[in-house]
Amino acid sequence: MRKDRKIRDKDLANAEVALQRAAKKAKMIAEQTHTPLILFENGHVVKKSVVKRKAKQGADSIKN
Repeated sequence: MRKDRKIRDKDLANAEVALQRAAKKAKMIAEQTHTPLILFENGHVVKKSVVKRKAKQGADSIKN
């Protein structure tokens, strides 16, 4: 989203942040329940497994 463009609709003003927060929560739930994460990439719906890395390596990762 372009930062230089003013958003008139207050509901849309924070939509990007809300979507990022929802994606992070979906990834966390998929990891906890050992279920695949369903994503839309390059015009296709894909199913990916969420793999948690060791704590010292940092963040979680997603792999096919």
